[in-house]
Amino acid sequence: MSSTHPAATDPDSRPLSEEERQRLAKYDCWPCRITGAAAFTGLGGYMLVAGRRQLAADLHNLTRRQLLARKASIHGIGIGLIAAGLYRLIN
Repeated sequence: MSSTHPAATDPDSRPLSEEERQRLAKYDCWPCRITGAAAFTGLGGYMLVAGRRQLAADLHNLTRRQLLARKASIHGIGIGLIAAGLYRLIN
């Protein structure tokens, strides 16, 4: 058995230049983008579905002003999360 660490003999273990560090700092792999986009989009969709269901259950207990405020909040957050998911996928 060799006592050298495998990373020490790996040609990719060399120190990175400043240009390479900046390029890699902006890089995001496709699986990461897809996972992030799916998480945001799924959470936004869940927010819309569950929020509407909760709103329908509380419909008779809310004043018109409360109903409009809650509806705007549910839709705003849900659509915002879906938009964040699409932004995450594209950028």
